Amino acid sequence: MTSNAANSQTFDIPCRVHVLTDHRNSVPKVATKSTKTNRIAISLQMCKKESVCVLLFAKNMSTCPFFTASNLKDVGHGFFSNGGDFNLAEGEEFVPCNVAFGRGDPDDVVANNRQRVADSIGGTIKKVVFTKQEHTNNVVIVDERTVIDAPCDALVTTEPGILLGIYTADCVPVLLFGESVVGVAHCGWKGLKLRIIQKTIDAMLALGAKDLAAAIGPSIWKKNYLVEDSFLAEFPDDTDCMEKQDDGWHADLRKIAAKQLSVVQNIEELCLDTYDFPNVFFSCRHSLRTNAPVRTQASVIML
Repeated sequence: MTSNAANSQTFDIPCRVHVLTDHRNSVPKVATKSTKTNRIAISLQMCKKESVCVLLFAKNMSTCPFFTASNLKDVGHGFFSNGGDFNLAEGEEFVPCNVAFGRGDPDDVVANNRQRVADSIGGTIKKVVFTKQEHTNNVVIVDERTVIDAPCDALVTTEPGILLGIYTADCVPVLLFGESVVGVAHCGWKGLKLRIIQKTIDAMLALGAKDLAAAIGPSIWKKNYLVEDSFLAEFPDDTDCMEKQDDGWHADLRKIAAKQLSVVQNIEELCLDTYDFPNVFFSCRHSLRTNAPVRTQASVIML
């Protein structure tokens, strides 16, 4: 069993950056950073409780920074950045880590970025499997023989050493762990409407998952997710996740995802807005606003 959180304990105690719930109006700043460590712990005040995630900084050009959740410390996992981190000055260059094919980068670059993700997680990785996303609710049970050749937006496995991955650029990434089973789900609004999370959990339970833990990764926040009036009809049971603001209706995809995770008792949220931190995350809506290519970052998990 691989645990990047456990491995990180060999480093010096990192400095801490406290990020308020309404972090969107101020970028987290690092006051001091040990030269002997490649990580920084960020204490997040969120969702009625304080939680801690860890940002692991890239050791070299062949790896990529990523966040971990403390409730998934027993498995290898990560919510990846776009290749940058909070220490970058505005406009400072970094090596992007886009992991989706067909988004403007040559296939060999994307394949290399997926390898960067695997190298960053470390441990004994026998196989790397990413979804073929089309906003479905299709879940694939993965083993060493699996080849993803049809659309799917969630993966589960019981086999150690298989790194499961999705890619997002505002959609909600969800990682799940239940003793001998792990899962990952890409949750856009269409997938949430189709109950992609419930289908992923059902697949895990059928494989013997117990005591489920889940982590919700960085995604777009309600403040930046403007929707058409007709969008409300897509979620008649989630009117509490919609808010009328001066410019129109805004939807809270993170809250919808959290509601669909209600059967899970152990949940953490990494409450960071992909739209507001272009030095750290790819964001579809930010890219469209700035006429930039729409690229994606990875979220991965493995036993």
